[in-house]
Amino acid sequence: MRTLVLLIFIGAASISHAEILEEWYSQVSLKSDSLDSSLAENQAKYTFEFHFLDKSKNKVLYSIDGIEGKAKLENESIEFVTTPGKHIFQFYYSTNYYEVYSDSLAIKNQHHSIYEVRMERSDIRITVDKPVIYLYPEEETEVELKLNIAGDPIFFYPAYENGWKFTASESGELTFGDNAYNYLFWEAAQSRTFSEEELKTGFNVKKGDVVSFLEQKLTLAGLNSKEQADFITYWGPRLSANELNFVRFEFNEACNRYAEIDISPEPAHVYRLYMTWMKIESELDVVPQKIETFNRDGFTVLEWGGSKLDQIRANSLILN
Repeated sequence: MRTLVLLIFIGAASISHAEILEEWYSQVSLKSDSLDSSLAENQAKYTFEFHFLDKSKNKVLYSIDGIEGKAKLENESIEFVTTPGKHIFQFYYSTNYYEVYSDSLAIKNQHHSIYEVRMERSDIRITVDKPVIYLYPEEETEVELKLNIAGDPIFFYPAYENGWKFTASESGELTFGDNAYNYLFWEAAQSRTFSEEELKTGFNVKKGDVVSFLEQKLTLAGLNSKEQADFITYWGPRLSANELNFVRFEFNEACNRYAEIDISPEPAHVYRLYMTWMKIESELDVVPQKIETFNRDGFTVLEWGGSKLDQIRANSLILN
């Protein structure tokens, strides 16, 4: 049976540590509890109903008080006859679903308790918001740029037709025929999972500190004043709408999870910075991230983007 530390759900399908939830939905909910005269003295029965699976499998791995087993789903449910008292259950369905762990579930002698188990899918849908790409060649250069997006594209600007072909100037201006742009823009809907390690590093950012926080981190990263202004005017109001946020950055190769970039001629440096953030109710116990620095020697390319994580449902687990 797999060992997880967090159940994380984002969006309609879908971070935090325990007790800092925007909205919490129990993964194991009591539906009913009643006396069952068919049970012998010193017996009790649990029924667990699973109504949220894709039916690709009909067996659930489980443990009850640390003893593991496998049960076949009958009418989307499994039953356990055990002793009265408190018992701890753990369920695992498949690699596409998060493992569920219950608190101690108390049951009385000769009682039948029915619980609903919510197992949500681990492939979370997010929107990668406003990734923008700046290009700074050392001289006016004809450039072709293609994206291999790990998801479903939503929008491009300017128009993307099997890539972008344009003229890039040293100032950063990008020319498509008679039209000039400051950067390339794209968005996509994607699936996203978060590891335990990723949730150990980041930043707690208070509403009143949003601008100074972003200015400090973007300066460390090496963004110039114009790039910082573009970033902060887009993300600043969104972060400032909350009293407290958890913010985490991803850099360079880690951003390939969103899209891979192919640029011809090949730049000397490509720097990528994505920010993932969410509203939280109290500060997380995290280690501040190290900010990687942008090298601007030679033909350089900068991309930044980000995602807000909405409708958060999380529950900390303590598993074997």
